[in-house]
Amino acid sequence: MAINSQEILDDALTRLQGIWSSPFPLFRFELEIKRLEKVIKEHRRRDPVRAFYLLGLAATLRESKEEMRAHFNNALNHSGNDPDVRHGFAACLSRLGFYIEARKQYEILHNEDPEDLGVLAELIISALASGRIQDGVRWISHWSQVNPDRPFEEAETIEKSGALLEKFGISDDHVERLQSLAMTILEKERKEIKTINYRGIPEEDPEWIDANLVVDESDEEEVRRLNGQLNQMLASTPTPRRVAELLVFNFSSDEAKSVS
Repeated sequence: MAINSQEILDDALTRLQGIWSSPFPLFRFELEIKRLEKVIKEHRRRDPVRAFYLLGLAATLRESKEEMRAHFNNALNHSGNDPDVRHGFAACLSRLGFYIEARKQYEILHNEDPEDLGVLAELIISALASGRIQDGVRWISHWSQVNPDRPFEEAETIEKSGALLEKFGISDDHVERLQSLAMTILEKERKEIKTINYRGIPEEDPEWIDANLVVDESDEEEVRRLNGQLNQMLASTPTPRRVAELLVFNFSSDEAKSVS
């Protein structure tokens, strides 16, 4: 009886998607993910694009960033840079907190289809999450052009933050660089990032921006320790005075509303 790779890989995809959206801790699924990876690898020669794509999903669930990147790059190479594969790659990068890399993938997708609102929304979200607030404002402007009947959520608030940065000559590169320093601490400490929020304070007429990195950590003492490391790192990093005054970075364990 012939082996039906498509059905087997379809079943693997359905199960991985179920694990992805499950409310239960991922350690409960460790054995099943390993089993699925073994099954998928058996069909890699028959359908390399789907197999590498699924292996990328599995690696994401195991939080193995290097394997995830390698599998998706293989899937892109075998597929001739298929947009669906790239979209999955971007989603996995976002899930693991690699917002800068995710934004770059969404930019490629957006350039291929500027009117895809789903991709444009993800591009805006990833731009804001990677600290590129003024880029986010520009993408929101494009959103308004292609979808005038549906304003982007919190567009006005985001635009005010972007205007504050522009007023004082603070570029997205400044913000992204400081955010990268904060992310370096989390990577060394093996802490997961849940979301990143940039808020103009006060919201009506911002005078400074609160850059809040929400960490998957419930121990408030541990969060204070991380903030201590962050403050030391920022204090020892040469930064234009105005940038330090207008951008206040901090870690938090609180649930916060997304910038999107």
